[in-house]
Amino acid sequence: MAKVVMCHGIGYTYQHRDGMQSEWYKALRTGMIDTGFEPVEETGVAAVYYGNCFRSAGSKGATGPDEFAGLPNYGPVDLRADLELELLRAFAENTEAGQAGTKGAVQSLLRRLERSKLLGDVPAKAIIWMIKQVHRYLTEEALREAVQARWDGVVTPDTRVVVAHSLGSLVAYEALCAHPEWEVDTLITLGSPLGLGAISSRLRPPLVQGQEAQWPGVRRWINIAAVEDPVALVKELAPLFGKDIQDMPVRNGRFAMHSVLRYLTTAEAAKGIADGLGTA
Repeated sequence: MAKVVMCHGIGYTYQHRDGMQSEWYKALRTGMIDTGFEPVEETGVAAVYYGNCFRSAGSKGATGPDEFAGLPNYGPVDLRADLELELLRAFAENTEAGQAGTKGAVQSLLRRLERSKLLGDVPAKAIIWMIKQVHRYLTEEALREAVQARWDGVVTPDTRVVVAHSLGSLVAYEALCAHPEWEVDTLITLGSPLGLGAISSRLRPPLVQGQEAQWPGVRRWINIAAVEDPVALVKELAPLFGKDIQDMPVRNGRFAMHSVLRYLTTAEAAKGIADGLGTA
């Protein structure tokens, strides 16, 4: 039974559970060994994989060496919804300033994100696609329920630690709030956008200004945010979700600022997992 449950973020639509779990486990194990902790066995780790919930029925996904070849040919005009534009502005806010002479505000923000390498070496259409994933999760009830259903049977009475990255931190927070019967000890969020008002106000349950946020039923919540990571624009979640959150800044480097693998190899993540398992 899984002692550690991992939940991914955006960009896993055309990947698969086994590949994601193997990749994450290797980084997790490396981080624990490098920090001097006994690593959890691979059989004690499970993944909540929901990427294919974003695929239409019968979709075959991208093929060939270019993983972005199968994406719709999105452009700036495809970002129309208020939430999508709000997310784009928020994610671009912490990057370098735009250049003069661009054709429009949306295009300028997209170019800033491309140059920042926030999500790796990806084209603008992939950035738009990823923003639309967040938008869809927060606004499409059937999709949200399908994603949440992926937790069924993954969390067991043996589960002590939940590790969630990026969009996965939203998914994990909602799942933990909805299941107070789970006996999870530690929630570790990595590169989380939970502090963005556009997101926190649309959570289930929503964060309402002036009201205390619902605690996700864990003994301890560790939030790790890279100082360079514009997705984790609000670095400290304690003022919003409760003073007991341990907000921990790290450095991932400019070209891996939002990388889950870089987060998983930090000493902060390794110690949090070891503490949650009682092996520190």
